[in-house]
Amino acid sequence: MKKFKITLNAFLLLVITMPLLQSCLDDWDDRERSSLTIGTIRIIEGKDYYFSLDDGSKMYPSDTAYINNYALTEGQRAFIYFNLLDEKMDGYDYNAQINHIENILTKDIYSMPEEKADSIGDDRINATNLWITGDYLNIQYQLFHNDNPEKKHMLNLVINEASDGKNDKEGYITLEFRHNAYKDEQRLLGTGLVSFKLDKIANQLEGKKGLNIRVRSLYDGERYITVNLKDKEM
Repeated sequence: MKKFKITLNAFLLLVITMPLLQSCLDDWDDRERSSLTIGTIRIIEGKDYYFSLDDGSKMYPSDTAYINNYALTEGQRAFIYFNLLDEKMDGYDYNAQINHIENILTKDIYSMPEEKADSIGDDRINATNLWITGDYLNIQYQLFHNDNPEKKHMLNLVINEASDGKNDKEGYITLEFRHNAYKDEQRLLGTGLVSFKLDKIANQLEGKKGLNIRVRSLYDGERYITVNLKDKEM
């Protein structure tokens, strides 16, 4: 078996501490020596499943004793804490004991009509790191919040049906990263990660260079960030 490597993006995301959308891990006793990676849950025939990892490999969860109450969702993005097992599994690159799964907020792209713009919101947010993994756009972000776990924020990636197109970029699909803070107090700066499924725009992406993402940033106002398809992780 080839040596397992945590991707660069997974390493960077070890610092994520956003309490609004990412819960804290419990104390783990002997599980504290777990390795960490990022992947997507793929369900096989109802109850069986595996992880499609961001480096293109596949991990089979042979030992799930620590997570037997985990609710499976096809296409869910997650941080996976694991220990590799020596026994080989046909058709998989890795066989592992799974110690914890931390879900990453995973959403579809929303086509936003003009009358829905207020409810979707356009509060300030930073997109500090954007990359494409397989069929997902991943956005690491910063936003201000009140450190109240009961106060939820909403994040969306939208096709703005009312856009005038003046900030479109040739060869790119323009999308908007939207944030609704629901009038939460801006006291603390938090960081988090969200993944958006690209399957709804897969046909439109054919022949394109990538995505042109509009963000209303914390300090610099409206910005446009390009993400190239050729740079995506497989």
